[in-house]
Formats: sequence, structure tokens, C-alpha cells
Amino acid sequence: MPRTANRAKTASIKDVAALSGVSVPTVSRYLNDRERVSEEKRQRIAKAIELLDYRPNPIARALVRERTHLISVLTTDTTLYGQSEMLHGIELRAREAEYQININMITGGSREDIHRSVRRALDQNPVGTILLNYDAASAEASAFLPTDMPVVLVAGNRNPDVAQVSLQENEGGRDVTRHLLSLGHRTVIHVSVPGGSGGYSRLSGWRQALSDAGVFAPEPVMAKWDPYSGREIGRKLGVRDDVTAIFAGNDEIAMGIIRGLGDVGRRVPDDVSVVGFDDHPLARVWDPALTTVRQDFRKAGSVAFDMLADQIDDVVAGRGRTDNWTRYTELPGELVVRESSSQPQERRATSDAATS
Repeated sequence: MPRTANRAKTASIKDVAALSGVSVPTVSRYLNDRERVSEEKRQRIAKAIELLDYRPNPIARALVRERTHLISVLTTDTTLYGQSEMLHGIELRAREAEYQININMITGGSREDIHRSVRRALDQNPVGTILLNYDAASAEASAFLPTDMPVVLVAGNRNPDVAQVSLQENEGGRDVTRHLLSLGHRTVIHVSVPGGSGGYSRLSGWRQALSDAGVFAPEPVMAKWDPYSGREIGRKLGVRDDVTAIFAGNDEIAMGIIRGLGDVGRRVPDDVSVVGFDDHPLARVWDPALTTVRQDFRKAGSVAFDMLADQIDDVVAGRGRTDNWTRYTELPGELVVRESSSQPQERRATSDAATS
């Protein structure tokens, strides 16, 4: 079963002292009032901190200085519906608990770029981190988070070493595909969003449902995050007579596909059924209204914050790592059937003939 990469081993103040050739109290003085340390020792300690990528315990420092606790939220995109709703849920709960949050973007495609993004977030000395784990870059970022820092992942493949909130996307993908097969479609084309691989993904649920039904799985079509790529895909799939059912990785892509199908004269759902995922606010007013899987992103954000707060409480109380640090919470989605999915033409024709 796929797992997220192991998180980084955290350097301790003892490691810094040993590498710089000074005592632990000297390193502590440097961290709290570096003017009390000689210039020569300051340079050695600074170099050791850089080499070890050392970060002081932010919770202990916040308690000593009576500062407001700061939570870091790491994400690769704040514009997508799911992520923005999740951020809203986190912010509401943080405000109630009198925490501040900083939203930090994971930028760049290389491992070094991702590491720099995480370091920028850690340089703010957060007392904990919530990582919205929706693609390969965010999964890579989790490997750079210190093991002694409270962390909660939202979505992604299960990492048993970390607390995590699952929106059960695998189950949702399976439910959507079963729905389309139950209408009489011979197979279902899946248009996958970026980073949608792994055993806990929507794509995996689609494959599983086809396998359970003894149906060959066509090669998935890869989309970008924007609905314009969905429109292009809709145009290409629309010229194929064998395409009668499409499962899009999210609602925005599904809306683009519907537009693209219309561009080449294919009607939804008369000619092709199209379903999405997430239950975007526009899904119910789209033409036709979109069959989709409703996910409670805002609740996922609030639950993630509560799980993180429990870990912070463990550290403050001196308990260290408890079961709170590896909790796994599942928030199932709900299949919402609307107008964009129906029986294929051949099934409707047979049904009409039988009743006439």
C-alpha cells in the first residue's frame, strides 16, 4: 500500500552543541539572547544550525514569551473550491481557539524548491502544521516536516505515522462509477485531476468499481486543474461513438467537459452522461445540473484543526507523542444524483420499446 514519505529526523539542541563544539547552555543563550555569546561562537553555532536544519521547539518558546500560538497551513493551491473551503474551516476554528494561522504556498517543482517552501513556513516558528495533501508536491513536502512538530495531513494516501483526515475519495470514486454502470453504461471514462493517483484516490475507486463489475478499465485521461482543459478533453472525447459515460475528477473539470461535448454536438445526458466530484456551488445550477459527490470540506478543515490542537496540548502538558499524533479520521462523501447522468441511448430505446 502506498505511503507518504517518512518525515525528517529532527535535530536537537544537543546535536547543535556537539557540531559547534560548545555547551548546550551556550546554544540556548544564543537562541534567546545571542549578544551574550561571543562572535566566534555565534558563527560556529549559526553554521551548525544551518547544516543540521535545526528548529527550536516553537511551543516551548511561545510559552516562555507568552506569544499567541501560530499555526502554519501548507498547500499548493488556494484557488480551488475544496482547498478554499477547507482553509475557511481551519480559520473559523482557529479564531475560536485564539490561534493565528499563516497560509504558506508550496511552490516550484523540484525537491529543493519544495524544501525551501517548507523552511519558509518553519522559519515563522509555528506550533503546528496542517498540510493539504492533494498532489505530489504536497506529499513531498510532508517529508520535510519535523517529527516532533504537531502535524495533521488532510487527504492523500494514508501515512500511519501521522494524524490524518480522509475524505474517503476512493469510496466516492467507486460510488460514482457504480452509479454510471448501474444505469447501463458498458464502461466509464475517467478524467483525472493532477496528483490523483494512489490507493486512496478517486482514480483508484474508479478502477476498483470497474474491476468488481468485470469491466475493462480504459486508460484514464489526465486533465489540468482548470476547466479549460476539461473543455478540450470534452471535444476530443465527444467525437468518439464509444464514449457514453465520463467521470471527471472534480466538478470544474466536469463543467468544462460538458461545454466541450456541446462544441462537437454531443448532448448531456442524452448522448453522454457526465459526473463530477466535490459538489461545487455551481453544480446544482449548471445546465444540466451535475451529478457529483458532496464533500464537507469546511468540516474537514475544522476537524483537522481540532486534531492538531490535541497534539499541541500533549506537548504543552509534557506528554510527548500520544495516539493523537497518529489519529485517522474519515469523513465520507455523499453521492448526489442530478440531471447530468442517465441511461445510455441504447438502454433507453430498449426500455421504451418494452413499454410501448
